[in-house]
Amino acid sequence: MTDAANVSARHVMAVIGGATAGSEIARILAGYGALVIVFEQNPRPYGKIEDGLPRWHVKQRHDEYEEINKRLDHPNIEYVPLTGMGRDIDFEELRTRWGVSGIVLTNGAWKDRPLPIDGSDQYIDRGLVYQNKLIYWWNHYPEKSYDGPRYELPAGALVVGGGLASIDVVKVVQIEYALAGLKARGIQGDMLELEREGIEPVLNKQGLKYADLGIAPCRLYYRRRVIDMPLSDIPAGTPDKRADALRQARVKIVDKAQRKFLFEFHELRAPGKVIAENGAMVGLNFNRTEVTGSQVKTVEEGVEDAPAKLTISSIGSIPQPIPGIPQKGETYIYADQKVGLLMEGATAVFAAGNVLTGKGNIKDSLESGTEIGMRVAEAYLGLSNEKLNLAEGARKDAAASAEKIAGAMSVRPKLAPEAIASLLRRVRERQRAVGYEGNFRAWLAKVTPADLQ
Repeated sequence: MTDAANVSARHVMAVIGGATAGSEIARILAGYGALVIVFEQNPRPYGKIEDGLPRWHVKQRHDEYEEINKRLDHPNIEYVPLTGMGRDIDFEELRTRWGVSGIVLTNGAWKDRPLPIDGSDQYIDRGLVYQNKLIYWWNHYPEKSYDGPRYELPAGALVVGGGLASIDVVKVVQIEYALAGLKARGIQGDMLELEREGIEPVLNKQGLKYADLGIAPCRLYYRRRVIDMPLSDIPAGTPDKRADALRQARVKIVDKAQRKFLFEFHELRAPGKVIAENGAMVGLNFNRTEVTGSQVKTVEEGVEDAPAKLTISSIGSIPQPIPGIPQKGETYIYADQKVGLLMEGATAVFAAGNVLTGKGNIKDSLESGTEIGMRVAEAYLGLSNEKLNLAEGARKDAAASAEKIAGAMSVRPKLAPEAIASLLRRVRERQRAVGYEGNFRAWLAKVTPADLQ
């Protein structure tokens, strides 16, 4: 904890979000001598590593947790947990009244992109659930202290999507189906074993096949072709023959995922209408599409009814709008996108990570590009034994952003000691309000459930 009585002139930076990008940027700015205040909306600073990645990534998650912890446990960093922009602190008040030198938004992309059917959101939690809420529930429901929403996963659930995250969702559903089928037979299943070995091999050990469970599989619907699935980037300028080979590699990845986790895949289908009964969504009616170049168009409406007691929308995540930040569509408007500068003024506002890219897919935090991207996608989906570093790409991008921000801030005047002392009094007030006593490691021990320690 910084001593307010012994401060010297320096920059004071507010970083919004303490996960991979936020902690890396905070560490670098602190290393340049800035006082960095990290505002984190949750008790723990792990973001989508904790709440967006399915919990089978056990070792990788905990490795990244400790890396984040090391970066934030720094004498020049003040941690302010349980503090969300717009929820607990008004962004405009932070920008115009707190007196910080700059603000860096690294609060990620947590807002689900809406299911593209007018009126569909009236069915949320009545037959429709979005990916981020579902994965959060699935990651935390085994914890004794969990008191959030709970979801049932009825047989034959629909998933609308097409990227890595949507395959995560179908894996969650299929693994839960298998666990339920085993439990009905008095057998205690193991989630990690099912994810590692695949559903059929684990059932075979018990003398069972998936068909014996009597549970209709999850169905994934995608508006493009399997060769278009964004499992890995194909950079512009890649020779046609190589690009075609990489697209065919996507087909192999999806085929391997289907064989391992036994879900159905339907391409060239876009949701057109909600099927509703008694105020609940009970399925979707799909249109047939075709892909020409990069464009998708509907070529026939109403070709397929897909009944389902549960539909999961997994078509991407976008940054939450923040009052005061200019925005066009799903992304913020930048004064200078090269350095991630959103707003000039006495307090400069920057963005980094998924806020800057406007994307929330985990793949955008992984190494990507041609063959490497394909191998990473396979490792991420549990289809190979290759070692996976979940946050390497995000850390590299964050480090580059931090250096640019540090350079932009170096020409700005430092805050006087009395201004810093006043600002620190605000920080202490907020920390006390949430029960944080200034010791980062002690706080983590306090807010981590006993069954996760």
